Amino acid sequence: MKPKGSIERQMARLAEALVVPSWVLILAVFALPILGALWLSFRNETLGAFAPPKFIGFENYTTTLADPRFWESIRTTIWLTVLGLLVQMPIGIGLAVILEKNLRGTQVFRTILIIPMLLTPVAVGLMWRFMFDTDLGVINWALAGLGLDGPNWLGARWPAIWAVVIVDSWQSIPFIMLIVLAGLAGLPKGPAEAATIDGANAFQVFFYITLPALGPVILVTLMIRIIDSLKMFDIIFIVTTKGGPGTATQTLGMLIYNTGFGFFQTSRAAALGILMVLMVLPVYWLWRRAAERA
Repeated sequence: MKPKGSIERQMARLAEALVVPSWVLILAVFALPILGALWLSFRNETLGAFAPPKFIGFENYTTTLADPRFWESIRTTIWLTVLGLLVQMPIGIGLAVILEKNLRGTQVFRTILIIPMLLTPVAVGLMWRFMFDTDLGVINWALAGLGLDGPNWLGARWPAIWAVVIVDSWQSIPFIMLIVLAGLAGLPKGPAEAATIDGANAFQVFFYITLPALGPVILVTLMIRIIDSLKMFDIIFIVTTKGGPGTATQTLGMLIYNTGFGFFQTSRAAALGILMVLMVLPVYWLWRRAAERA
């Protein structure tokens, strides 16, 4: 009979061997492209250039950091992320709480609410682009029926930013709702029932018992939505026509696209991509710290 320590070592080796394919897959689809982009960012490669590319060090990074368009895209990205979260999180959590009550018609209502999440961003963008049309769009027509003057949604900076926030929220709120609804289904009912017996009303139960218990679920959802907002591309591309009007809604992702595929400056676009990755890393670090304290 083999000693216990020998069996444990064999099991550990077997576990390490079973994990190897996963690490190879991660290396192939994540690490290698990042390393390739990092190497490309240190060169001066441009599509269609006749001169051979050469190593230029950090020149792409210094040029990018001195470019006002880069900082403007950072500000636009942050605005879209913050405004989107302020709209999406409260509505998503509120809808989840309502659906968790399992009132009459909840199943039909839930099915209707998840429809936007099932549609492709391109189809959603085209649909809302027509709806935001100043002359023929249904949104300004509805506002006119209420006696309000609808803005030129896609013709000025802030109306265009709010248009992107509205479209992104319409498609993202069902995701938040489903995640929080799953979290609510896993919560024990005892603390809320005890608080109700002690005289707490529905708002007190929610804010002092339910919401703190949902902390880990909300943190994960918040992190996913922040990362999705930072890399938002397709909705902006379709709704505002590549970040228009002008560069009013040009996020960092749109700037990378315009630099790489509009001006064919592949090395500059790679440097922008690396900077975008560095932007996301602190978000993950903050989430980890918050999750450890939760």
